[in-house]
Amino acid sequence: MSTRTTTGAKRRGMSRTRKLWVVDVTLTLVFLLVMNVPLTGIAIHEWLGIAIGVGLIVHLVQHGDWLATFTQRFRSATSFRNRLNYVMTGLLFIAFVSIILSGLVISEAAIPWIGIATSSSVFWLWLHLVSVDFVLLLTALHIALNWKWIVKSVDRYITKPIRARSSRRTPTLVYPSAKETS
Repeated sequence: MSTRTTTGAKRRGMSRTRKLWVVDVTLTLVFLLVMNVPLTGIAIHEWLGIAIGVGLIVHLVQHGDWLATFTQRFRSATSFRNRLNYVMTGLLFIAFVSIILSGLVISEAAIPWIGIATSSSVFWLWLHLVSVDFVLLLTALHIALNWKWIVKSVDRYITKPIRARSSRRTPTLVYPSAKETS
């Protein structure tokens, strides 16, 4: 395949980074929505929680090459930041799995709707709530650690395209010269 064809195909489709960014932003927005149970109600909260579980799987598959590479390099010479990011990613995964599994166990709407009995145990509710707090803390740290990438992505995928579109749409006003008006 020639460079020209590859470049053209890349322009028509979504870049890998853009796909990663879209999934990350979508997961973040859905997570913020799911956190507001009074707004969504318990049924939507639960179904969105299940959707986050699916999104988490997509996210991990998209980042699979990074995980595989870093798992191999973790013990070798790498920066403290990279090790911290790796450990936080693992802890986030465990915490999200804990939220989703405990949420399924204590489900009041989604799981009973498909005919599976759930538990009203205080332990599972406690685990669910503690895991949410842990995810919030780790997510804040994860965002802080990856802030430069986030800013670059916002600039690249939001700010620059908006500026480019607005500059194309702005009509150029041509005023008549003094000679033309006299």
